[in-house]
Amino acid sequence: MIENIVRRRWRDNETAFGAMLGIPAISTARAMSGAGFDWVIVEQQHAYVTEDKIPALLHAIELGGSTGMVRVGENDPIGLQRALDLGARGVIAPMVNTRAEAEMVRDNVRFPPLGRRSWGAPPLHSSPAESDADVLLLVMIETPLALANAEAILSVDGIDGAVMGPSDLSLTLGADLKAGIEDPRVWEAFETLGEVSKRLGKHYGAYVFTADVAQRMVEHGADFVLFSTDIGYVSQGAATDIAAIDRIRRASAAATPQR
Repeated sequence: MIENIVRRRWRDNETAFGAMLGIPAISTARAMSGAGFDWVIVEQQHAYVTEDKIPALLHAIELGGSTGMVRVGENDPIGLQRALDLGARGVIAPMVNTRAEAEMVRDNVRFPPLGRRSWGAPPLHSSPAESDADVLLLVMIETPLALANAEAILSVDGIDGAVMGPSDLSLTLGADLKAGIEDPRVWEAFETLGEVSKRLGKHYGAYVFTADVAQRMVEHGADFVLFSTDIGYVSQGAATDIAAIDRIRRASAAATPQR
């Protein structure tokens, strides 16, 4: 079995850097993983990835040299278990607000006696114990309620850590959505999540929009940083070329003799 790079980074006290995959194309998956990210997360919550696409995308991610995981669209038992049966090395559960919700997620990711996941001969693991030792389970903290319950959520055995969702947290806190984690209220929430996580021996991190924010997070002690999505990289690349095209057009127009 190929090594789980995120777990290795953490064993070595290093930060794991990742990105999101929302375009259900093998070529995109290979491009993202081949770029050098430690992990690439297949995005079901806000993108276009259906269940039947997941195995090929995860395989392409592994072939490209990254560890493949899935952010499920919703926290239902079948969706969580299926993501793992289809080959994910970990799952990210969105919008976890209470300990009870965290326990439900844990129960469907971990095998007995810790959880209640059904054994369906997962392709990557030879035994339930091997799966539980390898598979990552991260829950998303995205609301003031989740932040208030962070200690109760992260104290659930079998949960490895938490991802702060700065966009949804900005919305629910009434903060600046475009600023995200750079808004003082959202950054304060990130610091709170970090303090709780470290005290409980769990891992934490967040999505970022800029390298400067990523550096600030790492200096604060974040265990992982999630950069943009494939869709974001396509948009950024296209915008860069369109800006160049505009400059060329202006230069061409200026050089054309007036008639």
